[in-house]
Amino acid sequence: MNTNLLAVIKKESYSSDEGVLLLTEYLPKQTHEEFYLKLRAKENRILTDDIVKALPNISKAVPHSDEWSFRKATSDQFCKNLCDQNKMANVLDLGCGNGWFSAKMASHSFIHVIGIDLNLPELKQAQRLFASPNLQFCYGNIFDDIFSEKQFDYVVLNASVQYFPSISALFSLLFTLLKPSGQIHILDSPFYEANDLEQARKRTSIYYQSMHQPEMINYYFHHSFNSLMPFNPIYTKIKLSFWHKVIKKSIHPFLWVTIKNSLTS
Repeated sequence: MNTNLLAVIKKESYSSDEGVLLLTEYLPKQTHEEFYLKLRAKENRILTDDIVKALPNISKAVPHSDEWSFRKATSDQFCKNLCDQNKMANVLDLGCGNGWFSAKMASHSFIHVIGIDLNLPELKQAQRLFASPNLQFCYGNIFDDIFSEKQFDYVVLNASVQYFPSISALFSLLFTLLKPSGQIHILDSPFYEANDLEQARKRTSIYYQSMHQPEMINYYFHHSFNSLMPFNPIYTKIKLSFWHKVIKKSIHPFLWVTIKNSLTS
């Protein structure tokens, strides 16, 4: 791990497990890890090393391939924008899972990435497949004061914001970790109109019950567009391929949300 990544870690001592830095004590019974992994297994979302290494490019034979075609469009557009900045940047991939998106960003040597999650089995897979000098995977609770202030140029939540109960509490913390010109980027994540929230919650509850994982209801949160308004969000549409737009007549289900740091000193 290079000195840029070491500098962002506030804790002076921490252990590691198969290369994953444990910035928070590993207490899986106090997190959603067990319920989440059981659900992912039932959904056919626990992927082999070969498939994870190829993400977001997968064959039609792999479950959820249509979903991954949208995620590819998002990641391609975001990473092109990141690369076009043509400058060194520290990125926190918050809720990185198996690390495919962290690795895609870190494929550019001037982008230094920390991927963090509370799912140690997937983090171990990520570290095994993608570890490089400018990429490190960490286990930790972002609210445990584990990172130094004003160290990150970008914090990215790619399909993970729904696991945080409060947008305002999350952003208040992330602003302290960002450099003054830093930004939060939320990708492939659902937001709802205020009058649609209750129905969305009911659908999720019914789904988790049907999957025999009702415990996940306590760890999945629905956020409205209104919750973003105090932070002056910038919305960007994801560009889709000709095949998506003309052949399948698809539209991307999510907007790319950018939040600029509100703490400038």
